[in-house]
Amino acid sequence: MILDLNERQVILLNSLVRNNKYIIHMTLLAIYILWILNLDYFYPFIRFKSLKLNDIFSLCIQIIPLILLINGFRFKHISAKIANSAVSIILIVISTTIAAIMLFATITLNVNEAFMPIHNIKFDSSSVVVYRTNFGATTDYGITVRQEKEIIKGVLLVKNLVRKDHVYDISVKKLSDNAVEVMGKKIYIKRNVYFP
Repeated sequence: MILDLNERQVILLNSLVRNNKYIIHMTLLAIYILWILNLDYFYPFIRFKSLKLNDIFSLCIQIIPLILLINGFRFKHISAKIANSAVSIILIVISTTIAAIMLFATITLNVNEAFMPIHNIKFDSSSVVVYRTNFGATTDYGITVRQEKEIIKGVLLVKNLVRKDHVYDISVKKLSDNAVEVMGKKIYIKRNVYFP
């Protein structure tokens, strides 16, 4: 029996997935952990220029624990299946909660008002941007100051410089090619955000 090209491609893809299930599993888990570490609560380092694209990407990441659970059923050892299932179910509960909060915030908040750029100081290879944060009626205004560098079109390398709650606006001034003054404090910036 002769297989057409599409059937051969599907068989080859299934074979690749089956033979590399552990590599795929570890890669997905690494992507999920990197996304968690890239949240504002920890230390952001990569962002899309579009806030909506950040939200869409984050929502897509929430599917990873479900994929991990399904992929784990192909493991050979029963102990690996049980451990994977337990971890995956915990991650699914966390991801479902995160997705619900993100969807609620996306529906109820005006993104431009929730994280609005109010000052932008350009340097040779990057910018220092001041954002006003306001995440709804129950929270006060705040300020986040970031150094941002576009590494590829639409993708930013980001470093938080200052974060202040209960503040509506701040003074920011360029001092030199590698320094900025934020609220009277001198901050040196690196040309490539994290590297000299």
